Amino acid sequence: ARVDSAARRMASNPEYLTDLNRRAGPYLHLIVEELERARVPTALALLPEVESRYNPRAVSPKAASGMWQFMPYTGREMGLAQNGAYDGRNDILDSTRGAIKYLKQLHAEMGGDWALALASYNCGPGCVRRAMRRSGSRDFWSLTSLPAETRNYVPKLLAVLELVDRPERYGMRMPKLPNAPALEVVQATSSMSLVEVARHSGTSLHHLRSLNPGFKNGHTPVTGPHRVLVPAGKGHQLRKALVKSGKLSRRSLADSRRNRRSDS
Repeated sequence: ARVDSAARRMASNPEYLTDLNRRAGPYLHLIVEELERARVPTALALLPEVESRYNPRAVSPKAASGMWQFMPYTGREMGLAQNGAYDGRNDILDSTRGAIKYLKQLHAEMGGDWALALASYNCGPGCVRRAMRRSGSRDFWSLTSLPAETRNYVPKLLAVLELVDRPERYGMRMPKLPNAPALEVVQATSSMSLVEVARHSGTSLHHLRSLNPGFKNGHTPVTGPHRVLVPAGKGHQLRKALVKSGKLSRRSLADSRRNRRSDS
């Protein structure tokens, strides 16, 4: 009933699924690939909608940042560097990998229960354990002492999933999302400026900044990571330019060409 109620509230906006499609579209294929590689439920690809509405630059009043809304300490624990040049919490690829690592850790801590793992992601595992002790139950739906935000958090994610899976039940239509990558990862051996990447990839600097918000100074940090996200189809010409500048080996270029052929 709580999931259905949340789904009906979302469905009161007839453009909700269209807006969701627009927000998630650039990132969804990448996120799903990472989830599949980690062998966790691909439904978790919808979690950034609940966390940030897929905004890689989102900042909460409590200083959580990025699409997956990492607090500074938890981000560092999951390997997300935060310094004057780079914030991994805002990096689309790194934060996704950090979130998967954290969700898997919480899933194990909570005895393989995804509802409890997700509640822990929202309010912390200590908060969930206290609620379980008070109620004498390990059933998320029985944990009435959880914060209101957390009690609503899991139903909200399931409601988004319900709307995506069965939009017709709520009088909605799910727009088609291409089953193809929208983004490419290009790896170099040393620092790259986004101006350089824009020139060689034929992508606007504004677009590149939106795809690589973890880089604070307009270039990849000296200490790395030395990789950028570019629109799908723009990677090969950038890699060729990086080979000429000595920032990528010819072997890596050949490997990327072979990978692209095998993907097609």
